[in-house]
Amino acid sequence: MKKQLFILGVLFSMATAQEVSLTEEQEKNWQISMEKPLVSSMLPLGDFVAQVVTPPSLLHTISLPFEANIKQLNVAMYQEVKKGEMLAKVTGTQWISIQQEAIANVIAFRHQEQLNTRKNILCKEEIIPQKECVAANAQLESAKIKVSASKALLESYGASEQMISMLFKALKLTPTMNVISSVEGRVVVLGATPGKSTNPSDALFVIQTKGQLWLESDIEAKRVKGLQEGQEVRIGLDGTTFDTEILHISPVINAQNQTRQVRFVIPKDIDIVAGLRGNAYISFAKKSVKISKTSVIKSGDKQIVFVKTTKGYRDVMIEILSEDNSYYFIQPILGLEAGIASSSVAILKNMLGDSDE
Repeated sequence: MKKQLFILGVLFSMATAQEVSLTEEQEKNWQISMEKPLVSSMLPLGDFVAQVVTPPSLLHTISLPFEANIKQLNVAMYQEVKKGEMLAKVTGTQWISIQQEAIANVIAFRHQEQLNTRKNILCKEEIIPQKECVAANAQLESAKIKVSASKALLESYGASEQMISMLFKALKLTPTMNVISSVEGRVVVLGATPGKSTNPSDALFVIQTKGQLWLESDIEAKRVKGLQEGQEVRIGLDGTTFDTEILHISPVINAQNQTRQVRFVIPKDIDIVAGLRGNAYISFAKKSVKISKTSVIKSGDKQIVFVKTTKGYRDVMIEILSEDNSYYFIQPILGLEAGIASSSVAILKNMLGDSDE
């Protein structure tokens, strides 16, 4: 249906078009130059201020669930770290306290284990009632649960499996704890300094891992119409041009400036860093015809170009889809391949008897 309407529109335009007859001498005198319209597969959306941001999924925060004091700091701002690398050493009264509690639970478990062994022997020989062994086994299970709970608490505080194993085996306190990186990446926030006392709400380290960054821009709501999430686009930013897709389009309009935020994916192989702010030239896949702005003139409420004919030039109405500094991108029209006038179009328009520019 749309194709039929387009063809009807073209035929109507041709039917209502007027032709200006010119001799070769007149064309030379008026210095009418020609251009061949170019078919373009990309339609420019425009030039917009955009910023490169890091997705939240690439930022890993390392903090402690207890009040601590930084005894030793092993990394600096922007330093690359490996997974499992020690970032700092800390201490704190809560850290000492949970170790003491864990040791007490292990001692109680071992004592109950030995007691159960003796009682089970006596029960088998029927020296003591069976119910005492049942009660002892229940106490042993309770002691075992407390040890498991102590282990889970130590793990939540950041203790490694090796540290917990040594604590349960040697029953010896460790005054400091190693803060270990859980990911590989680069330190982008450093909240830890030697000697500093920290709270559970403090972020000691924020590590940025490798992955696709985002490009965000606030675009006029009227220009966002027709765009869709997942749509392929081409972006020119900081001297680099790359193909990508629209990731998110905000479902609401900013009431202050009537814009909608559009978020794009930056491919992994593009060397652009987070925090960069600059002008992004955005275009998307759509077939159009590219013509110079000097070839277009207004006639009433229409925009027209003058197409070359055997006798002279014929005015043809066009539909402008987009533009940049030098060119208009218009809806494809049959017959433009013959060439259009790119200068002196005002003279051609006046010869039609219409001097309204």
